[in-house]
Amino acid sequence: MKHKKSSYIDLFAGCGGLSLGLHNSGMWEGKFAIEKSPDAFETLEYNLIKNKPHFDWPSWLPQSAHDINEIIEKYPEQLQKLRGSIDMVAGGPPCQGFSTAGRRVENDNRNRLIGSYIEFIRLVQPKIIFFENVKGFTQKFDKNKVKGRIYSKYVENALRRKNSRLNSLGYEVSGHLVDFSEFGVPQKRTRFILVGVRKDLAQSIIPQQFFSNIESNKQDFLINKGIGITNSLEDAISDLL
Repeated sequence: MKHKKSSYIDLFAGCGGLSLGLHNSGMWEGKFAIEKSPDAFETLEYNLIKNKPHFDWPSWLPQSAHDINEIIEKYPEQLQKLRGSIDMVAGGPPCQGFSTAGRRVENDNRNRLIGSYIEFIRLVQPKIIFFENVKGFTQKFDKNKVKGRIYSKYVENALRRKNSRLNSLGYEVSGHLVDFSEFGVPQKRTRFILVGVRKDLAQSIIPQQFFSNIESNKQDFLINKGIGITNSLEDAISDLL
């Protein structure tokens, strides 16, 4: 008997790296992906739409690059009709304004996309949320003129709240910093990962368990993949030579 795959939407999808991982797991099928950059979307389309029919793309949404605010403004009714059919919304808003590797400017316009992300979640109300951003997302903007909030806490608190205007139930959420070099990634790559579960499901699915499970299963994961905790760049790409 064929196992029914879980559905998801990929926000700020880039060239489709996260969608590719979900596709390769064999457990997920994409509904659609939202990416503003035409070049990035063209790569995603080539790999995961034309060469691998991974998305069950809705007829109401043109299969092209889109700004998330455009989607929210043009298709709010269609998004609300997705309620009950989407298992997960995955992805994270652009990180450039938060990254300590760059200029780290709080009033970067891209930082406002956090609000767009929250609005999208409230419209669609997926069962679970998988959110990713840089380590700087968890830090204050102390050096800027605008003494800003810690955005990770803002997102967590906003997602927990119910929203009567959109009849949104809110989410139980848990956010942690994860060092991906401990999972075989050949670079020191610490990311903020937030997992959310819709409150009507939170008694049976506890978001904190996600982080407990990946920590307890880390060694088994590495052994099964045949890699070490300090996987080198040579180990990662030597098979490409």
